[in-house]
Amino acid sequence: MNVSKKLFPLTQTVVRGTRQASNLTEVPSPRYAKMKKNQEKFGVDDSVPVHLKGGYGDRVLAISTIAGVLVGTGLALHTFYTLAFKR
Repeated sequence: MNVSKKLFPLTQTVVRGTRQASNLTEVPSPRYAKMKKNQEKFGVDDSVPVHLKGGYGDRVLAISTIAGVLVGTGLALHTFYTLAFKR
């Protein structure tokens, strides 16, 4: 019984808060225009993968990731070969 008495005002507050939030007209922040401009850049169909549309930094990060994967795979294969065929 006590739990329902405590929860009822809580639910009323939540419902009242959502009603008030829907009536507000929010002014977008200045960062909103910057974000929308950035979204337009990523939405253009120019046959560039989305993970490379950020510029030179994205290209360096992608190439270094691929190089790291290849080096790690080579080292793992070398380790397996060494363990399988002892010298």
